[in-house]
Amino acid sequence: MKHRTAVCACAALMGVAPTWALAGDAGVADSRYTGTSMVTIYGLIDQGLEYVNNVAKGKSGTTNAYRMGDGTATSYFGIRGSEDLGGGTKAIFDLQGGFMPGNGTSRQGGRLFGRQSYVGLDGKFGRLTFGRQYTMRFFATSFINPFGTGAQGLTTLDNGIANARADNSVSYRYFLGGFEGGVNYSFGRDAVNGNPATSAAANCPGQTTPSNECREYSVMGKYDGHTWGIATSYERNYGGTSGTFGGLTSPKLTDSRFTFGGYFKINKAKFGVGWIRRDDEGLKTPKSNLFWVTGTVPVTPFVYVDGMVAQLKYDHSPNKALVLVLRGEYLLSKRTFLYLTGERIHNYGNLALAATTISPVPTPPPGSSQISVIAGMRHTF
Repeated sequence: MKHRTAVCACAALMGVAPTWALAGDAGVADSRYTGTSMVTIYGLIDQGLEYVNNVAKGKSGTTNAYRMGDGTATSYFGIRGSEDLGGGTKAIFDLQGGFMPGNGTSRQGGRLFGRQSYVGLDGKFGRLTFGRQYTMRFFATSFINPFGTGAQGLTTLDNGIANARADNSVSYRYFLGGFEGGVNYSFGRDAVNGNPATSAAANCPGQTTPSNECREYSVMGKYDGHTWGIATSYERNYGGTSGTFGGLTSPKLTDSRFTFGGYFKINKAKFGVGWIRRDDEGLKTPKSNLFWVTGTVPVTPFVYVDGMVAQLKYDHSPNKALVLVLRGEYLLSKRTFLYLTGERIHNYGNLALAATTISPVPTPPPGSSQISVIAGMRHTF
């Protein structure tokens, strides 16, 4: 009986311990505290049924595929929070993990919080954060890319669109009205040794290595006036060792992207243009240009149509790819909608880019076309 009583008492103490801690934060144990804390659980789940044609099947030709996978956005869950420190300053954190809803496995090389994992301060001076987080290139392209990091759109032409993040980084952003500027520096841009077929885990930890090995830096300037906006960024990733994926097998090799783009609105319709000039020294033909034009048009308050035309072209090479994407969305509520989306990609030269990034990526034969059609549902919480 004494043991049972002791167990119950311990359980009760464990139950009230968080309350005591919160009371201490609120000023009972520390009179310096002036504000409140807030923690939010949030996320997104997107799942669809996909049809893909002209999938390369070794020497036996091609085949068509029917499967389930991610749709127009990558699924994730997150925990974010803030604490009012007084004087307009807050302590902030964000833990965000990507996952594949079809089988529940983690994305970003198997990381628990692979999308973002940072802590920092936010105030009149700007926002200073530390950890794994988006590079400045993400903020320069996100507001002119309605297809985001999903299975179709720019991600099929540049895998860095879906992976504009860096480990072990210090980031600073400043906001003034509609203007925003920022800089990011990483001491070791990608510490995970994951799938070499993707850039989600490049095996480039850096940190204690000499010179610029596995470093990253990026800068960004942006204006968002709600009816029109413009943004530019520059990012450079340094290589690592012979074990680093993506071809950057030496600190002397770099992968750089210059981004420029903008948008404008006509009534409720939004149109955008963008350009990425890339110099990836890990490739045989390093220099390329990626151009795109996009639009989002509301047909009714519950029906939206998104479209995109994009082209990737390598310098001094016949290799290029042209992408056409069209998506229709039907809103069931503010948090849930159904969609039907299709992409057609046509490769030239020796390129064999797929019309979808759903894993495993169903690449077509070199120099050929492919169509991907996805019907799915997205819910945010």
